[in-house]
Amino acid sequence: MRHEMRIHPPQRTGILDEMPNRRSKDVALHTGSKGLIYLIHGVTGTPAEMTFLAHRLARCGWDVYVPILPGHCQRLRNLIKTTEKEWREYIYTQIRFAKTHYDALFVVGLSVGALLALDLASVIPVDGIGVLSPTLMYDGWNTPWSIKLLPWAMKLIPHQLQHLFFHVDGPPYGIKDQQLQADISSVYRPQLIFKEWLHSIRPQKFIKDRQNDKHAQITNSAGNPIVPLIIFTQINTLITNIRQSMNRITAPTIILQAKDDDMTSPRNAQVVYDTIGSKLKQLVLLDDSYHVITVDRQKDLVVKYLDIFFAKSMALKLNLTPNL
Repeated sequence: MRHEMRIHPPQRTGILDEMPNRRSKDVALHTGSKGLIYLIHGVTGTPAEMTFLAHRLARCGWDVYVPILPGHCQRLRNLIKTTEKEWREYIYTQIRFAKTHYDALFVVGLSVGALLALDLASVIPVDGIGVLSPTLMYDGWNTPWSIKLLPWAMKLIPHQLQHLFFHVDGPPYGIKDQQLQADISSVYRPQLIFKEWLHSIRPQKFIKDRQNDKHAQITNSAGNPIVPLIIFTQINTLITNIRQSMNRITAPTIILQAKDDDMTSPRNAQVVYDTIGSKLKQLVLLDDSYHVITVDRQKDLVVKYLDIFFAKSMALKLNLTPNL
């Protein structure tokens, strides 16, 4: 297949180094392509969720950029100060810059990042969207019973107190691969999780050298297992907005989700497929993964589907015959 045949070693520097608000840990891969794939990690996640996709897609000949969303890869206290509006506007700024430098622009998001990709496409025209494990409903097979209380909690608990209440992700962490599960379990220790929550409430009591702070090192690479209620409220606002704007999306769209998604069922993918106004759209259900399909057992298939779909979309735009 095309993504297996082409190998394009990324260049050290390029136009993506000038990306607005670029952070040192953002991933920027230059291959000299006329097309850019912009990868958005999940909320409370990190670019590490998208790194495999980034490097493989670059080998296929795409320029690739993976940003760090505002408040992420930092302490929990930084995350709870951000809003979904900040996440969206951050992405808008970078995409507007990218559109002036590329002939074709594709946006891919994972989980809540998929909603950010859809939101972006409803505001700024793009040439293709990759929707991975979209999160419109928390209805996966591993969803805790307490999720039924979430609407009431978001409504009844005052906004200024919502950072005091939180959910902690547990096994399988959205991943079917048992070795990856074990690796995550080894770093998500209960005492570190509890300490991080305390730090978010009274940081002055827990000031220390960040280089010796194990939890800070973990969140930089594996994301944060703590999801405060205030973040659920921000996500809910994003979900409400995207449900109202999805029918305006006309860009070619590919949607991928696991049949056995532990966090959000394939019903989420179907809702996106049925609602968007795109004429060119594809729905793919994977049979050997859980929620985080970008790092799980079928991550190579995710790359393959994205590469082929975006190559077709770019060829149609440029009036070329795709080499598939």
